[in-house]
Amino acid sequence: MPLTESPFSCRFLDGLFYMSCVLVFPSYWFVDRLLSCVVSTSDERSHGSALRILCLVFGTPFFLLLFVLSVPLCVFGLLLWAPLHQVRRPYSYQRSVDSPHRPERTITGDCSFIFVSANLCLLPDGLARFSNLSHTQRRASTISKLLCSSPTLENGEDSLPTCSAEDVLAMMEMSHEKGAGEDDLFEVSVDFPQNADFICLQEVFDGRASRKLRRCLGASFPYILYDVGPSGPHSCSFKFFNSGLFLASRHPLLYAKYYIYPNARGEDALASKGLLCVKVHLGTTEQKQSIVGYINCTHLHAPESDATIRCDQMSLLLQWVSDFQAANTQDGELVAFDVLCGDLNFDNCSSDDSLEQKHGLFSIYRDPCRDRAGRDRPGTIGTLLRQEFLYHEAVNSPARLQSTLQSDSKRRLYVAAPLPQDDGDGQWTGRRIDYILHREADTLLPVVVDKFQFITRLAGLSDHVPVALHLSSSLPEITAL
Repeated sequence: MPLTESPFSCRFLDGLFYMSCVLVFPSYWFVDRLLSCVVSTSDERSHGSALRILCLVFGTPFFLLLFVLSVPLCVFGLLLWAPLHQVRRPYSYQRSVDSPHRPERTITGDCSFIFVSANLCLLPDGLARFSNLSHTQRRASTISKLLCSSPTLENGEDSLPTCSAEDVLAMMEMSHEKGAGEDDLFEVSVDFPQNADFICLQEVFDGRASRKLRRCLGASFPYILYDVGPSGPHSCSFKFFNSGLFLASRHPLLYAKYYIYPNARGEDALASKGLLCVKVHLGTTEQKQSIVGYINCTHLHAPESDATIRCDQMSLLLQWVSDFQAANTQDGELVAFDVLCGDLNFDNCSSDDSLEQKHGLFSIYRDPCRDRAGRDRPGTIGTLLRQEFLYHEAVNSPARLQSTLQSDSKRRLYVAAPLPQDDGDGQWTGRRIDYILHREADTLLPVVVDKFQFITRLAGLSDHVPVALHLSSSLPEITAL
């Protein structure tokens, strides 16, 4: 459907929905604080903080009492909130009015695009602690600044916190630790690429964290889709969370549609995971042909043992992408790219994930990191970190995490192992579950992958390593008649 900023058809429903959220929020916050008192991170346990003991002894009964007192207000709010979700569009759209006006871009020759994908684990603080992460609001503020900042200021000074002596030593060691024969296509980078065109995020579940991201990213990315996926009653179940997907774009968004997976179970059934399909306008040729691109963002089923559910979701995904593009393709358009990104929750090295590795998805979308089913290309890095070690010195700063990921021996200690664990003598990749795939087809412009990055800037802020794809498209040559 064409994009409008309000997810409702009239302002009255907008106001009613806002009021329902205000009524529900106290109970939501008290439960979050209650869980935060009970669940501690490994960093908090190792320091033996007296504050944690006080939180457990006094904070637990205090927030439990406040939650009980707030329940009547919450129930009233839910009576408004739940039915409004049935008439609400399954995403919200932000278009920054204060962003500078960009004239119509005329594209000639080659054009390049940069895609970033990251799982941020921005759950409510109490739930994030089950992934050994805390202080969701503080992490969201820091992540927002890191996504928005450039590596250097105009005067050449570092725009981010100064590296420690250990960071400098870690960077000096990297050239010695880099594995032989690694593909030059791949790069382990401290910083996010400058001038990224699209940022695709997963697990942005918390509403306040989402606001922090939108506020910071809005200046550079005028077009943002957030709060993606329905909440409340849905298909004989109740969704406590949306999909967690979040898309920021420098280019105008033309159409978007969200498809929810119908086969979730367990804890994943509490969130409305699915596929977000978006068509973007990139510019025009000198002959005034429109150039567009397609971005598809998803987060597949998480439990490791449910391979058949993930395979079914990938089959649905391919059908939905086909349906969306068939419905929104215009005659005469040139399609520069068709990209699929997100957390797929399986890797290409685990024998337990062989069913997913052989899925037909990989005959349609190309994985730059994949050699074949069951084997990654040299230079590929696992993107899922071992949660219990997130605060260890080897991975708690961007430079040290970079050094660790580039060392085959260190990577085995801090990156999640394939399933079942493989200690073979070859290159050890670890679990790479964060993907950016691209499609090659006769209906698309020719594309070349220039670079694939594994980014360490979010060390200590997420249990995933963000990835970036640099893609170039070539316009066909116009032959004069």
